[in-house]
Amino acid sequence: MKGKGKRLLIAFAMTALIFAGSATAYAWFTYQRRLTTITKINAPTALIIGAGQKESSQNIDIGEINVEDEAGKKDFVFSVYSDESVSNYKLQIAHTTNIDFTYTVFPAQEQQGSGDVEYVDEYGTAHYYSKSGSAASGKYLNLGSDGKKADDSLHKESYDSYKNVQENAEPLYWQSDEIQPENNSGQGFVDYYILEISWNDDVRNDKETDMVYLTAGIV
Repeated sequence: MKGKGKRLLIAFAMTALIFAGSATAYAWFTYQRRLTTITKINAPTALIIGAGQKESSQNIDIGEINVEDEAGKKDFVFSVYSDESVSNYKLQIAHTTNIDFTYTVFPAQEQQGSGDVEYVDEYGTAHYYSKSGSAASGKYLNLGSDGKKADDSLHKESYDSYKNVQENAEPLYWQSDEIQPENNSGQGFVDYYILEISWNDDVRNDKETDMVYLTAGIV
C-alpha cells in the first residue's frame, strides 16, 4: 500500500577515488549531510557508478520498500564502468541502521528476455540482469560488538567533531575486497552488479528512513 513502506535515500559517487589500503575507510557522511570526498581524486581515470545500461545513477529508484513482500528482499542493478583501463577497484557501502536491512552485492550479467532484475532504460526499453556468482567478498570496517550497529572508530570521518549523533545515524562502512574488472581490454570496461536489500520477519512497515551511499574506488 502506498505510503507504508520503508524508505531508503541512496546516493552514488560519480568519480574515482584512490583507496590507500584495505584497512582504511573513506567516509562520505558529514554532519551537514553533504556527499564529500576526503581522498584525492584520480583525475586521469573516470571510474563511474551508474544504473543498468551504463545510464545515470539518478535512474536507480529505490524509493519505498514494502517489507511485507513475501520474497523478503528487493534487488537493484547498478554498473561500474570506465572508458579507460583500470587495474583493480573496490566497492564501498555506507549506510545508517534505522532499519534492520541486510545489504549484499552480487556480480551480474545482462540476460535476454528475463532475469532477476528488470531495468527500464530512459527510452522505455526493458533490460534484464541476473546474478552471475556468489556475493562479493568484503567486510564491515566499524561493526560494533552487537553485530548490528557501528562503533565509534570512524565517527570523526563521518561527522568530524560533531558529537550529538543518534546511534542509528552512525553509518556502517562495508568495503569489498579488490575486484578485477571483467573484459578489461585497455579500452574500458563495464561490470554489472545487483544490490540485494533483504530483511527478516521482525521488520515492519513504518515511516523510518535510512541513507545509503554506494561508491567505487581505484586501488
